[in-house]
Amino acid sequence: MTPQPLTGVLLGAYAMAPAEPEHARRFYAGVAELGVAGLELPLRADVPGDEQAAWEATHLDPTWDLLVTCIPTVMGRLKDLPGYGLSSTDEAARARALGDVAQTRDLALRLADQHGRRRVVGIQVHSAPGPHAGSREALTRSLAEIASWDLAGAELLVEHCDARVPGQAAAKGFWSLEDEIAAVRAVADADAPIGLSLNWGRSAIEGRSAQTPVEHARAAREAGLLRAVVLSGASDVDTAWGPAWGDAHIAPRGGRDALAASAASLLGVEQAAATLAAGEPEIVAVKISVRPADADVATRLAVARAALEQVAEARARAARDVGAAITPAAGTSV
Repeated sequence: MTPQPLTGVLLGAYAMAPAEPEHARRFYAGVAELGVAGLELPLRADVPGDEQAAWEATHLDPTWDLLVTCIPTVMGRLKDLPGYGLSSTDEAARARALGDVAQTRDLALRLADQHGRRRVVGIQVHSAPGPHAGSREALTRSLAEIASWDLAGAELLVEHCDARVPGQAAAKGFWSLEDEIAAVRAVADADAPIGLSLNWGRSAIEGRSAQTPVEHARAAREAGLLRAVVLSGASDVDTAWGPAWGDAHIAPRGGRDALAASAASLLGVEQAAATLAAGEPEIVAVKISVRPADADVATRLAVARAALEQVAEARARAARDVGAAITPAAGTSV
């Protein structure tokens, strides 16, 4: 199956869902009423298949498309195995990472078979462990192997996380965007369905600037590889989400009451629009968490609704900006 463009916005609902099972069920039922095209869904590694299927039946609208991310599993594995990842020079640790990604392949195949269509539109993998315990050659080999699998029409996407910067504490500390572009290009040259995705907050954390996501989006687009942008906030000051420059998915700032708690977020409509205009991604998602952590379901849904409205406004602005950029001035010809 060939990957196809996706319209609409996906929500990383898992980052803002309540932990209590009944509250979670009500939350996902409320998300289904928000008009999202689907979800960014985390890989639930090592969960038995029947348990995963039961969770899907309870929480997921069957019409939703899914963008699967491996990052929760990646970060969990790194706590116990620092050399873990697709770029690892430790072959056992690299094989462990490939085995985890294989679980997303199995999910994509099962859902496609169950629903008679592609459900997983993209699988986001990561360049852990980074240059301190990995190599770009190992990353390229891993990506080539995954790209050779039957992914049921899903596109393989390397999600850029903040790279190591001298003198700066990293949230993730994986490979640089330039190195990831080189690895993806090496695989894409073989006509494999592979591209890049960006997380707005992680790019801002890397560059300590709201301009870095724009620069990353432009570089990935100019490389012909940008497929997805996940709009997740960051802050340069301490907030209820944690210390400055933490990767905690702070909501965007904006004038809506539900976004009052995230007033210190660097991500607003203007920043989102600039990033989308620079990157022109096929897939747009928003991933946020909610404070206070014990917020009720109604509060969580209000934040989700407000953030999605911000993204809709940003997409409209980006479309206008892109249109203006390619429209010839009066008296000129093309």
